[in-house]
Amino acid sequence: MRKTVGRTSAESGYLSLRRSAGRLVETLEYYSARFFGERGNPFTLSGAILIGLVIVSAVTGALMLLFYTPSPEHAAPSVHRLITEVGLGSILRAFHRASADLIIIVILFHGFRAWATARYASPRSRNWLIGLLALPLIGIIGWAGYILPWDERALVLLAWGKNLAYGPDRWPIIGWLRLGSLIGGPIFAVSGESDQLLRILALHIGGAFALIGLVIWHLGRVTPPRAKMPIAVWIGVLLVLWLLAAMIPLESEELLPFNPFAPPEHVHVDLFISFPLLFYPLLGGPILSAAIVLVLVLLAIAPRLERRIEPTAVVREIACTGCRLCLNDCPYGAITMVPHFDPAKRARGREIARVLSSCCSSCGICVGSCAFAAIELPTMTSDEIVSSVEQAMREIGTHRAASPFEEVGQ
Repeated sequence: MRKTVGRTSAESGYLSLRRSAGRLVETLEYYSARFFGERGNPFTLSGAILIGLVIVSAVTGALMLLFYTPSPEHAAPSVHRLITEVGLGSILRAFHRASADLIIIVILFHGFRAWATARYASPRSRNWLIGLLALPLIGIIGWAGYILPWDERALVLLAWGKNLAYGPDRWPIIGWLRLGSLIGGPIFAVSGESDQLLRILALHIGGAFALIGLVIWHLGRVTPPRAKMPIAVWIGVLLVLWLLAAMIPLESEELLPFNPFAPPEHVHVDLFISFPLLFYPLLGGPILSAAIVLVLVLLAIAPRLERRIEPTAVVREIACTGCRLCLNDCPYGAITMVPHFDPAKRARGREIARVLSSCCSSCGICVGSCAFAAIELPTMTSDEIVSSVEQAMREIGTHRAASPFEEVGQ
């Protein structure tokens, strides 16, 4: 008998808020699909748009790197030459900045959509964590990008970033762990300006490669991933980038002697890519770093507030042959292979399947893939699952037969 646990008022309020947000997202997607068509709906293609923006940012960044000189004396002049002397250089830099800002906007909406529609919970909770890792990584990449020109703004942001990285060393109680020194040491423990600029450049480029790796990892955990955009959507994304590049001019400060005890009264901070730094003058490094960690931790544990309703699949170990069919067919990575419980069979390398309850969505695909009836759902037999699938297929076929032109114009 399953034990019933009452929900607290806080949990009920949280779930009510999330469901209200889900209804809002569904309404936006509905009207967006009517305007753009189902295939071109930017709300459902937010993940694909994000990938496209990462590609644009990577390509424009690689082209800009061809004209950049990573030395304190020549960094700012090389950026100035890119803007004034290289053909379309200013557009190239503006596209790079606009794509970085749009990456933040799209990833926030993509995460909000996953949260509002409960796609962030099990079995997609691991993908949710991958997305959370991408957020601070993108912020670090953007921060490093604004330091590369090595102008006055860059030096101010460098000092802010250093205080932010070393902030955990000044936290109460756990400051003795020196976590800030472990984080900031490889970046800021330098012998001179040239060394510092080269490390920032390595952080910017290495962070970009790490972000691409996170995107690939994220896609590998989605079946099937919607990673391709129609040509019309690509054109729309490029037009939006062009519009942003034309509307929002690039800002830079002159290279002046930097005094860390008297920073300039106004330093431009990018509203999107460097959003947390807007609060640095008010909070300081230790408090701001603690606030960032607290927000990420709260977002990471949010999936645990979703209660599981469906029971997970169960493996009958005595009948499992270790054929790996369920492992290959599971779209959520909820099946793993472990050594056989029988010592004799284990010695011969035999394995059996095991279900990861945190990833299982109780979809029943593994039940249908097993030819030995070794895996089942506790509340449904194999025949019931097959019957429900056949019924769903008949309903889809009837709907399409009744509406033969429903996809025209999409």
